[in-house]
Amino acid sequence: MPLVPATAQAIIEMLGRFGVDVPRLKVGPIDDDPALATLWTRAIARTGRRTLPLEVGLKMPLGMMSVVDYLAASSATVGAALTVAQRVFPLAAPGVQLLLERLRSGVRRVVIVNQPPFPGELESDLLVLGILLARMRTLASRPLELPWLELTEPHPESRTQWVELLGTSRLRFGMRRTAIHFSAGDWATPLRSADPRLLATLEAMVGTEQRTTDALLVAVRALAIQRLPATPTIGEVAPALGLSVRSLQRRLALSRTSFVEVLDEVRRHRAEQLLDEGVLTLGEIAARVGFAEQASFTRAWQRWRGETPSRSRRRGPALTSRRRR
Repeated sequence: MPLVPATAQAIIEMLGRFGVDVPRLKVGPIDDDPALATLWTRAIARTGRRTLPLEVGLKMPLGMMSVVDYLAASSATVGAALTVAQRVFPLAAPGVQLLLERLRSGVRRVVIVNQPPFPGELESDLLVLGILLARMRTLASRPLELPWLELTEPHPESRTQWVELLGTSRLRFGMRRTAIHFSAGDWATPLRSADPRLLATLEAMVGTEQRTTDALLVAVRALAIQRLPATPTIGEVAPALGLSVRSLQRRLALSRTSFVEVLDEVRRHRAEQLLDEGVLTLGEIAARVGFAEQASFTRAWQRWRGETPSRSRRRGPALTSRRRR
């Protein structure tokens, strides 16, 4: 779970409240997945508390997740707050996605997903679970039913501590994903903190940042195209845009993408153009879009199109162009 500085600082501050001297853990800057995983491993070992990430999330005060907190809090209902959170959570933790699923009888499931998965994601899932539970319970105008909580945590020897922390015995351990179930009544529960005027103001602020991010995507694609057939690195592209590597990663995450995915998209579109033109051989196309070997290009094309480039060429340019649109 890559973190923006404010979120990393919030976690460090909260660990301090739990008696963890973070500098003594000698982790370094908490700004990427390995550092975060190391932080949790050492903090849990130091305290002997496997539930520490969950405890931190449950106690993290409103406001520590910056605009994400205030957008959710100013929404009309629990469901509206979680829908907003799904969209803007990457502003605080670019690697985290919230998936909203509708189940039978109107039950909604909010799934916590780390993209991509990484060592230590179990601890990060517990942190986010604690944050979401604390926020919704605090802001809701009545107690929530919460039919089930799904935990990827292996079955503990004793459920007592988990039940006490989570405030419910409706726990399913050893699940594939971390998730919270909300009943239809939960989903429609009004929030005490609802503020339509504040919500509109914050939505406008977030919309501006997301539009800026869309423009940034265009700039990243343009720079990548200019550098083909060389394979540009994020370390080369970020300074050209006046950004640090971490800032570029965060802003791309707002559009639910990454530098690797943007580069892959650029290669795909350029390869489609060259294949449609029908002038170059497949080996020449591979070289033009940055593949050292034709075999690597063929594998990439099969991933993009589900067939070999030779078969796509036989089908003709009309099909390739139509798919691209």
